[in-house]
Amino acid sequence: MELERRVVLWIAGVPVTTTVVSTTGMVAVLSVLAVLAGRTIRARPSRWQAVAEWGVRGVEGLLDEVVGDGRRYLPLVATLGLFILVANLMSALPAVEAPTADVNTPAALAIIVFCSVHYYGMREAGVLGYFRRFTQPVPLLLPINILSNLTRTFSLAIRLFGNMVSHQIIVAILLLILPLVVPAVLEVFGMFISVLQAYIFTVLTIVYIGGAVRAGGEL
Repeated sequence: MELERRVVLWIAGVPVTTTVVSTTGMVAVLSVLAVLAGRTIRARPSRWQAVAEWGVRGVEGLLDEVVGDGRRYLPLVATLGLFILVANLMSALPAVEAPTADVNTPAALAIIVFCSVHYYGMREAGVLGYFRRFTQPVPLLLPINILSNLTRTFSLAIRLFGNMVSHQIIVAILLLILPLVVPAVLEVFGMFISVLQAYIFTVLTIVYIGGAVRAGGEL
């Protein structure tokens, strides 16, 4: 496994890596499936529709508990969760590396969360009211609160990247040692890790949004 992704082609001087290709393909497939699924929604749900509705209700329920109005933030949180879940599971495909095992992808996702959290916070409390929270309980804590927001964004990206890339490295090493025994067990374990990391990222996003939009909540 190579940590540095291979450049497939150049467009106007900009490198297009294998991560960009796999991510673009994944988004295209998900978009087509979403359009097809939207056309087959029924009042009496099929098995797959029931699973999808269960997942959406689960995310909305978490948002309701933490934020108070889950429907307002459901599109962002559910989209992030689905994107990360599918991106993580792509490592199970032959000759495909998970886009989340490229540090650029988790970093981009963490930046989206960072910007969204502060946007929602300012929309809820006003610009001055929101940034006044950074000086609570005493103004001397302003630099610490700012640093806390920056470091948690960094840790959000590194946690996802570190877990995904370490899993792929371990799988690659063990496949060289025990090529006939390990693969099936590792694939099941890898799928569990993929789902778990998507869940953790989603829950942390909900917690950060909740902290930003709750009146008097901690940032």
